[in-house]
Amino acid sequence: MATIPLQLAQRRLDTGTVASYPNGSPVGAAMQGFGDELSAVAERFRQQQKQQDAFDADIIGRELNARIAHAEAVAVQTAPADGGGLHDFMYGQLDPRSDGVLKPGLFDQIFDDTAAKVPEGERANFLAQKQALRLAGSARMAAQQHARRQNYEQAEWSKVEDGYTSAIAQGDPDDSDTFDAIRRSGLELIGKMGNPVARQAAEAAWRGNTAKALVQAMIAKYPKGAAEVLGEGSDPRLADLTPDDRKEFANMARIALAEAG
Repeated sequence: MATIPLQLAQRRLDTGTVASYPNGSPVGAAMQGFGDELSAVAERFRQQQKQQDAFDADIIGRELNARIAHAEAVAVQTAPADGGGLHDFMYGQLDPRSDGVLKPGLFDQIFDDTAAKVPEGERANFLAQKQALRLAGSARMAAQQHARRQNYEQAEWSKVEDGYTSAIAQGDPDDSDTFDAIRRSGLELIGKMGNPVARQAAEAAWRGNTAKALVQAMIAKYPKGAAEVLGEGSDPRLADLTPDDRKEFANMARIALAEAG
């Protein structure tokens, strides 16, 4: 289909050097009608092009969302265990006073590359989305980084806790100084955890787990004395044991005593 240049069609009929005809003549009417038809064709072409540009811009916008989602997924998968730098790598840094970009991120590169493909008539609207897309993505990456950091702290604490409780269970149950030092060291590390809810839960579990490890050391060294201490509740280091814990360890002490003969 031939394309009528818009600038030509909008001129309707240029009669500058063309012979003029009386308005009432058949030829004059035909020429006027031809000019009107050209203008109508040009308007239809303009509307069609506008609709096509809007469609193409929508497709490009969907491609942009897919590229951003893929980039975020890769960034999460390849981030350090503690999530450090995840947000800034993807979305950079903004000036809190002006919302200006202090440090661009991968998002800026993806968006700018994609924006260059948008039809000129739709580009202004497309560019206007950038800040909203950045803020939404920034919130997602901040949440991802926070979650990874919490998981990292919990995993590292679990390693420390396992090492400490193992040392208590295999150590001398009469060495209260070492027990107290280990318990304090664990509480100090717990106090540096960022999540207050996780911190509170870890502290309660730490106190109970160190007491359990101490009972294990007692049963290994003197099961009869361990059973008596559990029954009396006289050792303050075991104050964090629950009633069920005491019953369970008392049974373990009796079994160990019977096996010892």
